[in-house]
Amino acid sequence: MLINIVCIESSRPDWARQAFESYQSKFNKSININWKGCKPIQRNKNYDIERAIKDESDLLLSGTKKEDVIISLDKEGKSLDTLKLKDNFENWLSSSKDISFLVGGPDGLSSECIKQSHLSWSLSDLTFPHSLVPILIIEQVYRAWSITQNHPYHR
Repeated sequence: MLINIVCIESSRPDWARQAFESYQSKFNKSININWKGCKPIQRNKNYDIERAIKDESDLLLSGTKKEDVIISLDKEGKSLDTLKLKDNFENWLSSSKDISFLVGGPDGLSSECIKQSHLSWSLSDLTFPHSLVPILIIEQVYRAWSITQNHPYHR
């Protein structure tokens, strides 16, 4: 199975790359996780927010395959506890499809992008630094996976 975390990002700090790679290495060979960065739309003082959201969402969707299970990260999305995420993860695994998590830019994702998603997920009511979100996603996916493997990480 391939899991893609597709993000709008202008840069990726070394600490974020190292933390992501640390979690990436913990999975067995049955799961591969990639972090794909997409350049944000250039913003100036007169930029069209709706156009930027649409263009960035289209860019994120172009980083997925039609048959992928698509999960959009959105502040209005569904909040999941660990066991609900594990249940979703097991369903995704049984579908034998690749999974793509989409992380929008500073203005979020388009409604069309969210409509094309199988799930809209809210990590928290808090706002996080953009570089931290892929790490939170991979950690939570690792936690869900470790439960399915009866691995002690979750305890």
